[in-house]
Amino acid sequence: MSRRAMAVVVGAVVVAAALLAGVRMATSTGSFAAKTAWGEPDLTGVWRAARLGADSERDTFNLAKLEALYTSEARARMKTLSANDDPTMRCAPPLFPRAAMLGHSVQIIQRPGFAFVFTEAYPVYRIIPTTGRAHTAPQYLFPTHMGDSTARWEGDTLVVDVISFNGEGWLASPLDKPTNASTGVWLTSDALHVVERWRRVDADTLEYQARVEDPNTLTMPWETPAITFIRQPIERIEEVLCRPEDGPDTYLARLGS
Repeated sequence: MSRRAMAVVVGAVVVAAALLAGVRMATSTGSFAAKTAWGEPDLTGVWRAARLGADSERDTFNLAKLEALYTSEARARMKTLSANDDPTMRCAPPLFPRAAMLGHSVQIIQRPGFAFVFTEAYPVYRIIPTTGRAHTAPQYLFPTHMGDSTARWEGDTLVVDVISFNGEGWLASPLDKPTNASTGVWLTSDALHVVERWRRVDADTLEYQARVEDPNTLTMPWETPAITFIRQPIERIEEVLCRPEDGPDTYLARLGS
């Protein structure tokens, strides 16, 4: 091999080693340097997390803690409800953080000043300003299933503040019963306030965590565990429509649940 060819090979090895070292450094420090063309941390992609939940033997969503935080008034109301009262039974979209625990894909698209979050299960979208602007003015603020979001960047983390919920959403599924005494009812009210943290850990990993406050139903704030989303090798999510006449079991089966 000529000296020139040898130099090229050595140079390529050095560059590759440097790139790998950079990836390792990013992973070990919990930060990832990928940026959008306009300089924001890049969260773009299709991401999917494992299904989380709870039963009497295993609680992967910290629901035992949530259940213990419900007020006596909320508990009394929860005893009057059943799985049939879950809003998703009528194809209402689950709010975040519940939407993050379903085990189905979400897609994030970014544009200057905005992040768009699309969900595959109970398909819906969120338009999130990322400039730290105030929430929608009160005269134009209407309660919805997904709430009104605004966000700011704290280093490499997108911190999303969400208010103006309609009080119809549940924080988990009727199937989630962390204790034998659990009702499987996970109420919220229109006083719900959620703060989400989205962070790109490395090239193929996105982390999500939420803090939930609801003074009308909870005695203290509740925090979810960190949820790990893995990049999916596809360009877009599918749109699988939910029809109440099909029933939720049929709908989730079509999603591959």
